[in-house]
Amino acid sequence: MTFVFSALLGAFLGCIWLATSGTLTCRCRPGEPCWPSASEWAALNTTLRGNLLEVRPVAHVCHDPFYDHFACQKLPGLVRDSGWRASQPGALQGWIWEAGWTDGEMCHAHSPRGAPCHQGRIPLYSAAVESVDQVQAAVRFAQRHRLRLVVRNTGHDTAGRSSGSDSFQIHSHRMKHMEYHDNFRAVDSDIDQGPAVSVGAGVILGEVYARGARDGWVVVGGECPTVGAAGGFLQGGGVSSFLSFVDGLAVDNVLEFEVVTAKGEVVVANNHRNPDLFWALRGGGGSTFGLVTRATMRVRRNVPVCVSEMVVSGNRTNPLLWTRGVAGLFSILRSFNKQGIPGQFILQPLSEHQVNANLTLYSINTNDTKRGAENIQSIEKVLESTNLPFSLSSRCLPKISDVLRTGPDILPTNYGILTGSVLVSEDLFNSEHGPLYLANQLKQFPMNPGDLLFTSNLGGNVTVDTKKKHTGTAMHPAWREAAHLINFVRSVSTPTAHEKARALEELHSIQMRKLYDMEPRFKVSYRNLGDPLESDAPQVYWGPNYKRLLEIKRKWDRESLFFSQLGVGSEGWSADEMCRRHRRLYHLTSSVAQWLYL
Repeated sequence: MTFVFSALLGAFLGCIWLATSGTLTCRCRPGEPCWPSASEWAALNTTLRGNLLEVRPVAHVCHDPFYDHFACQKLPGLVRDSGWRASQPGALQGWIWEAGWTDGEMCHAHSPRGAPCHQGRIPLYSAAVESVDQVQAAVRFAQRHRLRLVVRNTGHDTAGRSSGSDSFQIHSHRMKHMEYHDNFRAVDSDIDQGPAVSVGAGVILGEVYARGARDGWVVVGGECPTVGAAGGFLQGGGVSSFLSFVDGLAVDNVLEFEVVTAKGEVVVANNHRNPDLFWALRGGGGSTFGLVTRATMRVRRNVPVCVSEMVVSGNRTNPLLWTRGVAGLFSILRSFNKQGIPGQFILQPLSEHQVNANLTLYSINTNDTKRGAENIQSIEKVLESTNLPFSLSSRCLPKISDVLRTGPDILPTNYGILTGSVLVSEDLFNSEHGPLYLANQLKQFPMNPGDLLFTSNLGGNVTVDTKKKHTGTAMHPAWREAAHLINFVRSVSTPTAHEKARALEELHSIQMRKLYDMEPRFKVSYRNLGDPLESDAPQVYWGPNYKRLLEIKRKWDRESLFFSQLGVGSEGWSADEMCRRHRRLYHLTSSVAQWLYL
């Protein structure tokens, strides 16, 4: 049915594309009369109190005419620091979406000094905002001059959402406000909602984890400490490898947003004020409905946790690695999930032939070493039956925060990744042969050294009481029937246009097809770690919720100032993200999309 809908949409849009005039509504580019003058940029800089930056790729210091010997010598060490990259408006976390589509649209430190340093997808200007009023000024400037607007905090972007050619960036990384509430009460509400934390648009998860470790609480967040806490991670759903099983998705724990709209106005969104916007921001994706300047999230007590880790290794051609090793780990995970204990499975090729399969279990709110020892004994029996090399360890920690990283990652040289993901239903995972079936599917999944496949434990409180608890988010309803999210990370360490194109095509045509074929009826993906070439984004990310999301997008951002690749409403725009067809065509295509995803 999805295929038929997609085919109908493609055929229909193709017909009306030919039937309409060629008039385009485009964003403004440098050199055009609409582009801001030098005096207008200077006036904006004054309004921003000197925080307007002219942006170049970070590697420009290694190329003429900007060559700086000292800065160039330091650069190879700096670019591997995830925290440093997050702070730089001229960088993302990896090279892929810094670069354009040809080798001439790149800028690398290792290329010759005299080689051109092209801007690629790096924005031309950045408003390094420090306050809400500066965000308002930058948004109004972009709206007034029809600029391609890019919103960025840390640059953790695997699909081209945090960059754009000839664009104007709002860099929220300096908005570091954080406030703890003993008993939060939302605007226009007289209901106490318990302990919570409000974070500014520039706060990263590592900072939240560090504050919580000090004060005795934790939030539902991801594993990478330099991911933004209030941006695309949260607004795209927000999955934790193990806390989601206990506390739901990050969006299930949001109590309120403060938002700058496309008109430059500041509004509050919660269940009582602007509830439509609140619903859309809880899963509809970042940089789509407005710019979130503050998010308030529920927190939980920082309780003890016992962690059990096991690794099975073997040659990928050995059938036992899959039928006993991987299937055995999935069986262990299923058994412990039924006991209320979450875990994470990781598959990692170490070489062309050698593969490690890891499973980590998290017994939350316990430091019962006796029970931990009993669990280890039961696990050991399963692992011994595999006849494969394995290791097994267990430790109990006083706080959940002890397993959450707070310092920046040190990245590999020429770091670049692409991602894909798919949900696994509870029906499949908990079926009699579910673990063996998944193991056999992964046996056929193409991976290379440097790639990574891992799960995030759903089920539990992601799925509990769905009719009452989770109607307030825009996430695809299938999340409430899912046991796990499988995430694939493909390494692309050769920074050339050819490798970028090849990796994107193989991810889309081969690896994503394999992931979706695991459970064809459950073809749902996680947008934050989705395929950049996904051809059915509305259906796989939002399903029946897409119709309402489009309506809310048109209400709050009718001119599509906020744009996100494969985001809500993006189907009306050209491939270069700069032009859309006549307004009538845009609304017609949106109406067709709404009809198809009823």
